[in-house]
Amino acid sequence: MEPADGFSLSFSVEGSPSPAPVPSTMSIDRLLPALLECFGIILCGYIAGRANIITSTQAKGLGNFVSKFALPALLFKNMVLLDFGNVIWPFLWGILVAKVSVFCIVCVLTLIVSSPDSRYSKAGLFSIFATQSNDFALGYPIEYLQYIYLVAPVSLMLLNPIGFALCEIQKFKNQENQQQRKLLIVGHVVLQVLKNPIVFMVIVGIIAHFALHQRIPAFMAEFIDGLANSFGGAALFYLGLTMVGQLRRLTRSTVVTLILLITAKL
Repeated sequence: MEPADGFSLSFSVEGSPSPAPVPSTMSIDRLLPALLECFGIILCGYIAGRANIITSTQAKGLGNFVSKFALPALLFKNMVLLDFGNVIWPFLWGILVAKVSVFCIVCVLTLIVSSPDSRYSKAGLFSIFATQSNDFALGYPIEYLQYIYLVAPVSLMLLNPIGFALCEIQKFKNQENQQQRKLLIVGHVVLQVLKNPIVFMVIVGIIAHFALHQRIPAFMAEFIDGLANSFGGAALFYLGLTMVGQLRRLTRSTVVTLILLITAKL
């Protein structure tokens, strides 16, 4: 039996003594079924969008539900229940250092080679692209959950605001009032980060983790579970919907840029 937290446990049959728990590992046996699950649901979403079974307006509504309700509920639930004692912190720090390194390298190289009229905005967007991934939708079926819930929100709160700030610098750099520009950039970035439901619910979940002693009150447990459990399939299906018609928008320069950014991400 393999519970939802990704730990493999062995149980005996016919009343025989239970063997000792197997050390915490991510079972490679879950990888192939997870890939089939991911890409199968993504393909269903793509077919639904391609056949116009689901319109762009309906797809946008599904995306809003996933990002503003299902995912925040999933984050809140798992941040409350997360056992920090089982986290391998060197592994977590290794992921964060790798993401920060890629972010900085892409940002600096983009600032060097881009034209002045779009230098900062491209640096911010390209750096986010090179470090951002669909961790929850693609990683959730593999059941490597405790690191997903820690790494992804930290990326959203640490790296993405820097990219947003670079975009705001590009937007306001021609204004005369330098002090006003700085205040606008800082205020806008802080506001956008706090308004993000994912970031907000991570903060609330961490506070509730200690306030509620790793337990969700019974009166709200079913409500949270209902929203959280709807995330997996809906997110993958929506990912397939958003892929419809994207190839027609590609130009030669865009393809080259994508190849470079994907190489940096790899």
